[in-house]
This record gives sequence, structure tokens and C-alpha cells, in this order.
Amino acid sequence: MFFNWCLNNLIGLRKTLKNSLICLLFVGYIDPGNGFNFLNMFNGLLIILAGLSGVLGIFLKKTYKFLKPHGKLIFFAVLLISGGIIFKGVFMHKPAMQTNNKVIILGIDALSPDIIESMIQQGKLPNFFRLKQQGSFKRLATTNPVQSPVAWAAFATGKNPGKNGLFDFIVRDPETYQLNLSLSKNKNGLPQRVLKTKCFWQFAGEDKIPAVILSCPDTFPPDKIYGRMLSGMGVPDILGTQGTFTFYTSGPLEENVGGKVFQIQKSAVVMMQLIGPRVAGLDGNAQNVQVPFKLEIKDNHTAVADYQNKRIELKCGQWSDWQEVSFSLGLFKKAQGIFKFYLVSIEPELKLYISPIDFDPRKPLFPISYPGNYSQELFQQIGFYHTRGMPADTWALNEGRISEDAFLRQTEEIFNQKKAMLGFELKRFKTGILFCYFESVDTVQHMFWRYSDPEYLLSPNDNKYKSVIEDYYKKMDDLLAGVLEKISRNDTVIVVSDHGFTAFKTAVHINSWLKESGYLSFHQDQFGEQGEYWKDIDWSKTKAYAIGFGGIYINQQGREAKGIVSPGLETEQLKQEIAGKLILWREGADKKKIINKVYTQAEIFWGEYAKESPDLYIGFNPGYRASWQTAIGGAPKKLLEANLKKWSGDHLVDPVYVPGVIFSNKKITVENPTIYSIAPTVLKILGYDLEKINKYDFDGKPLF
Repeated sequence: MFFNWCLNNLIGLRKTLKNSLICLLFVGYIDPGNGFNFLNMFNGLLIILAGLSGVLGIFLKKTYKFLKPHGKLIFFAVLLISGGIIFKGVFMHKPAMQTNNKVIILGIDALSPDIIESMIQQGKLPNFFRLKQQGSFKRLATTNPVQSPVAWAAFATGKNPGKNGLFDFIVRDPETYQLNLSLSKNKNGLPQRVLKTKCFWQFAGEDKIPAVILSCPDTFPPDKIYGRMLSGMGVPDILGTQGTFTFYTSGPLEENVGGKVFQIQKSAVVMMQLIGPRVAGLDGNAQNVQVPFKLEIKDNHTAVADYQNKRIELKCGQWSDWQEVSFSLGLFKKAQGIFKFYLVSIEPELKLYISPIDFDPRKPLFPISYPGNYSQELFQQIGFYHTRGMPADTWALNEGRISEDAFLRQTEEIFNQKKAMLGFELKRFKTGILFCYFESVDTVQHMFWRYSDPEYLLSPNDNKYKSVIEDYYKKMDDLLAGVLEKISRNDTVIVVSDHGFTAFKTAVHINSWLKESGYLSFHQDQFGEQGEYWKDIDWSKTKAYAIGFGGIYINQQGREAKGIVSPGLETEQLKQEIAGKLILWREGADKKKIINKVYTQAEIFWGEYAKESPDLYIGFNPGYRASWQTAIGGAPKKLLEANLKKWSGDHLVDPVYVPGVIFSNKKITVENPTIYSIAPTVLKILGYDLEKINKYDFDGKPLF
């Protein structure tokens, strides 16, 4: 009786608290354009607090009246409950799995087997060669499509996108045609896990095997694991985007994609703004919170930034130290951020770059680690570090806001931060799993491939960047040397890369091809503008559309909001027709083949979530890639366009051309390993038998 009464009252109190907190903590959503919205509810807060006080007062009053005449009954009830808890803890608690095995995994994004093999033969990678001699080196079949979040999801879960639910950077809602980033999901304004199945460290944690996971992609928000985790790719900046910089210039404005660019009037003192999250009032209108700062020009090479009682001297061509900023989001709520200034020039034009503002690791706006104070513990060990999941400012370099030298200094800092985190954890690593992710090879290959490829369209003359890619392979070799020095004889070391790399010379506008081929229709027969998605599409006449980096969806009845193609036979015939025509697509007088293969959904996705994936996926030949405009539904007038951007290397091609790599100090017995094999391999090393591993429904088998 008492417990029923108490439970009913607690449920009522919980509902009131839950509804109140949702109102108070609502933070909008994360998507490619909008970022966070924070609701400012000062008046609502007072009403909610008053209501809570009343509910709590009634609850306490009733509780006191009930307890007063039932003292003995309550005493025995408490005794009984306590005994049950103790019994469950002692006799029903799952014992820890006994293992002394240690698995150290270095996840190095985008190591190319072609480059690795060539450099090993030249004696430039002695530690990778040593690891190969001790155990194994093999090419590793990657995922289809070859995208980093997709491949690392396969690494972590051991399952294909149809089972783990992550199959492209960009996803669409078929009911609204709305586009969103796959790395950012939310519910009631709070970030949600993007992977729809468990990762190998969670299986290990169920048996009390500890894991330390540093910056693995697709881990925001962090998993509650038996160990420690710092979230990786997917952690947004303080705006809720994947990296929006700010750029002030007294020169003419140019086309901009990757950040917020403002034109200013140069003078001895210039007022500017640090841009924070958007705060919505009760009327629903949202505006970015801004922190004003003053820039005083001292001479042709020096300026001083002044804000929030801080004065920072800036030198042209130099990154500032980490700076802290606090944005007010309303009553009792602040967003703490960290960023860097980069003074590009004062003469002839004043140009100031401000990096995307990251969460302060000491007090992030949302949890970026587990346990919650782990990000602060890392700060105490190594100082401030990039918390954004994709920390390199590639778009700033792509658009000429910062120089190659500035980008490389930033890349070096990011690498050193990860190296310091790994070193800290290696010192106290006793048993279980230690994983650390390094993205630097991937980012330098994206931005500097043009310097290592003599056939590249830009034909850059600056020879000092020709060795940048090889330099980072050597850095990874040195990193490996440090790890090998710290392991014991029985420890397992695995180096895994999610995919390889190739040139990106030609952008392919898939929606433009669909339009020209009669599958995609626009009102008044107009092409969509390059920078706008879904502009002026006539869905009543559209049979197929493309989004993401190679995916094509049939505008199907009963699935898409305005679908016109019948499911079943009509859809299947249309898929075959489109695939057949795409394979015949050629470029130029030499009839260069653009596409190697067009894959159907059933060929590359299987499982519970396969139905959410594209109906067709294009496997491009090297040199070609789906355009940035295609990714968000754009359809420029051209079908093909020379890639003249600094983002000159890529891996968004048919997976047969860009396999990853795997090194291990233990002999790999599987002839053609895939990235799906890593998860079951780790569990096998930790002592799991095949019967138990098979129950987890992995798409790969253990390699040892």
C-alpha cells in the first residue's frame, strides 16, 4: 500500500520534472545549416519553479502524514528491500570475465596501401616494416560507400550499414525531403547516438573488460562504457555545426561556403563579433548570441584583440594561443568555448580569421566524454585541445582564408594532441582495449594531393609541399615506434586504416545528369542553383533524385511524400534502366569511363535498416567524384566540372580502388580481410569463443 502510494506520487513528480526540464533544456537541433537553438524562458522558468515547489510541498506533506502511524511497517519494509538489494549484488551479479590480454589499436584514417608499400620498399617506414615482419600486413577491404563515418561505423560494430544504420554523410527524410547530417541526431533538443547497434567495446564492457576509446568517429554523444571514452567525429562546434569559421576582411567579398564572412572598414580600431549559439525568445525567433571584441591595429604586423577583460596580441601569419569565451544563453545558462585567432594580414587589406569555436573540455555544453569529467582530466594532462570531431579547418584552406603553412601548423598541433592523449593512456593501460584515432593523414591528403600528383589540373609550382603527404606517413611510423617500445611480448598491436586514397580531378553533378536524362524535373525547366538544395523541383514529374556522395533514390509512392513511381516491378525496372545508362556515361573525345559500377541497395546493404539507404549507389572510377552540389541536392547546368579547389584528393570512389590496410604483430590467417572483421577479432583476442562471437551477428570473422 505504502509503496503503491509512494510510486504514484513519485511518477507524478517525475512527469512534472521531466516536462519542465524539457522546456528548460530544449536546444533545437543540429543540421547542416541551423545549428543549435536555445530557448530563453525566464518567465516560464518562474512559473515552472513555482509549480514544482507546490507539487513537492504536497508530496512531502502526504508522505509525512502516511509515515507517522506506520513506523514499524516501514522499518521492516526498508529492511526487506535492503536485503534484496544485497542478495542481488552478491549472488546475482555477473562476474567479470577473466582476461589479462591487451589490445592496442591505432586507427589511422586513409593510409593508402600503394603509398605504404612504396615507402616500405624504399626503407622510409622502418616500424611498419618491423610490424609486418613480426606479424602481418594486408590490404583491408573497406565499406561501400567509402566514407569515413561509414567505414569507422563498420570497424566499431563489425556490421554493414544496413545493420548499424549509418550509410552516408547526408541523409534525407522521405516524408519531407529534408536533409540532415548523419553524424548529428537529436531528441527533445539533446544529441542522440547515431549508431543503431552495439560496438565491440560495449560487448566487452558487459563482461567487465575495460576499454579506453579516444576520438573514434561516430561516438557523439559518448557511450557509457566500462572504461573511458572521448567522443570523435560528430562532435559539433559551439554553433552546432561541424565547423563554421568566422572571417573579417576589408577587401572585396567572394563566394563563400564554409564559414561566416564579413566585410569591414579598416581603421585604427575595428569592432567585430565572436558568434555564438542561437537563442530563441518566446516568440520563436532565434538570433546568434554575440560577444563584441575590439581590434586595435598597432603597426603593419601587429594588432591587439580586446574582449571580456582579455587582451591578446596578434602577429600576422601566426596562430594565437587558445582563447576562452563565454556566451550567455539566458538565465543561469552559459556556453563555454575555446578558439584561436589567426591574423592573416593588415596591409594592404585587414584580414582576420577566427577558428570554429569548440566546446571547452573543462565544461562542454553537452557531454563529449564518459565519464563526464574525463574531458577535463585530459585537459589537466595536456592542456586545451580541439574537441570538435573534425578539427582541421579544411574549408578555410579550400577557400583561401588561411594559407597552407597555417593549415599545416594547425594539423601538427592536432596530431600532437592525439599523440599526448595516447601517451597518457599507455602509461596506465593494464588490460582490455586501448584505441586512438588519428585523422591527420586523411586531411593532408585531401588538401595536398595536388602537390604529389604531376598530372593534377592545378599544376602547383611550390615544391616545398611535395613531401607533405610522405612526411605524415613518417610521423605515423614514429608514432608506431613509441607504441612498440611500451608493449610486452603478449600484447596485441593492430594498425588499421579505413580506406585508401586517390585523386579528385572531376566533379560529377548527378542530379544534372538525372535532369538531362528525364528522371528529375524542375518547374519551368530550370536547373537548381548551385548553392541551394531542392530548388524548384517538380516532384510530380520526378522519378529519381540524388543526395549524398553517390546515392540515388527512386521517388517512390508510399515512401516519399510526393512519390510517383510504384513500388515493386516499376521501381526495379527504373533502377536497372538508370544503372544501365550511367555505366555508359563517358567524358571527352577519348571517351573516358566515369563510373565503374552502379550498385543496387540489395548488393551492398542488408539488415534491419537497409530500407533507409539509397536505392542505387555509384562506384566512380578514380579521378571522379560526386560534387559538393550533388550532396545537398543541387543541379548546376554542367554535367561535369573540373575540380579546381585545393581539396584535391579523395576516396569517394568504387571501393575496389581504395582499400584500407591492416598491420598486426600477430599472424593474420584470413586471406582477404575486411573492415567488418576487426570487431570479432578484438573479442577473440580478449578470450571470447567463436560460439559467443557468432551470437553477435557480425559481418566478418576473426582474423587470427
